[in-house]
Amino acid sequence: MDNAVAPKKGPDRIAFYTLRYLTRFCDGIGVALVAAILLLIVSAVVARDLLGFGMPWTEEVASLLAIYAIGFGSLSAWVRSEHLVVDLFSHRLSRLGKSVQYRLTALISCGFFVLAAWGAWIMSDMSANNKTVSLSISFSYLYYGVFFSFAGMALIAVWQTLRGPVAWLETPREEEVAQS
Repeated sequence: MDNAVAPKKGPDRIAFYTLRYLTRFCDGIGVALVAAILLLIVSAVVARDLLGFGMPWTEEVASLLAIYAIGFGSLSAWVRSEHLVVDLFSHRLSRLGKSVQYRLTALISCGFFVLAAWGAWIMSDMSANNKTVSLSISFSYLYYGVFFSFAGMALIAVWQTLRGPVAWLETPREEEVAQS
């Protein structure tokens, strides 16, 4: 998406820049969270092995950070259409067929994302009184990361269903392979 040319005007231009900055924001936060996890684990090992000082809370914090890093990363990957896709017959479809397939896939995905977000929200409510051992952090905060991820992807899937395929979001995978 970084190499795509923005539409000249209209709502597509707004959507283009919104999605571009959303992916950059999610990528930045995701990288920062992964770096924080790495720093946390290294500091825990150094503290334990060299200083003889245990830090049992690092596992809880690393798990929390990992869930949020995955949430931000999956949101960015959904915008870029970089999730795993099995493409068996789309290359044989007409332009109308591809558009219908795109919208149907986005609609089905939206239903899945809404269901998963709802499940995460229910689990956050059910686990509100369950707390981690070392820091006494509610497990709800773990489920909020999952909820955020699926709710964000559901919103993007709704937009994809309503708008349909756009040229600036399509990645020319066939052309990349042919040029290599």
